[in-house]
Amino acid sequence: MIKRTFLGLTLLAALAYAGACSYLLHNQNRLLYVGTTLAAHDAPINLPPLLGPDGKTIGWVMQPQGAPIGTVLFFHGNNQQAWEAARDYGPFFTAHGYRVLFPEYPGYDMRAGETPTHDTVLAEARALAAQTRLAYPGAPLIIAGNSLGAGIAAQAAAAGSPARVLLFVPWDRMSAVAAERYPYIPVKLLLDADGTDYDSCAALTPLRDKVFITYEMQDRTIPAHHAQALAACLGLPPAHVFALAQGGHGDWDKQLSPAQWDALLAPPQSVRDDLITRQDSAKTQP
Repeated sequence: MIKRTFLGLTLLAALAYAGACSYLLHNQNRLLYVGTTLAAHDAPINLPPLLGPDGKTIGWVMQPQGAPIGTVLFFHGNNQQAWEAARDYGPFFTAHGYRVLFPEYPGYDMRAGETPTHDTVLAEARALAAQTRLAYPGAPLIIAGNSLGAGIAAQAAAAGSPARVLLFVPWDRMSAVAAERYPYIPVKLLLDADGTDYDSCAALTPLRDKVFITYEMQDRTIPAHHAQALAACLGLPPAHVFALAQGGHGDWDKQLSPAQWDALLAPPQSVRDDLITRQDSAKTQP
């Protein structure tokens, strides 16, 4: 009787564990793309629309005051919308002379009703990177992103042959972050089997000389050791890594000093190994 009860409990535990693994695997997109639950913007966006192949709005465009010196393709985080990224980050780029494209993800904001998945989001991001390169030939293309968007930027970068890749508060692999949140689930094994991990190191290895990483030492969402692991994996020189001592996951833009912004957005041909990597005492926005 005791043996039968023990076997029954063991079977129930195994079924519950298998159910938890299956739930995480099949709901990873809903868990990752949490911005699909955000309300769509309810006021006019005073920006030119970024149009998809079918002519529908899929994001926003910000222009500098004068003729653009290049283009930034920026992928935003999972718990914000493209217009918010444009509002918060766009002025830093346009102040340095760049045109900025802020694409929106399927299921977010004006794209409600669409379903974001690993494959569809990355296919669209890669296509947009290639299209942006063709649309603005002869000028530098920077591919950038924050948080989840840094992971997407890493996967899309090669398609755009960028002059530079800027990653803000990135991970090394999504599975490494998820494994810390679900320590009793074989996350990497599941994602490898499913082919749906976001491995930034593997994707960026051919572009390692063009990659710059900015991360927050106090980040609790994507802890600093993930960005450090990515920098180590790519063998980045110190001048390509900006470690910010203050602030958390969501305010890296304000923690970067004017000198650091200048270094990140200097015309690519002028990048040197002695670029400023220390924090400046002044932290003003453009």
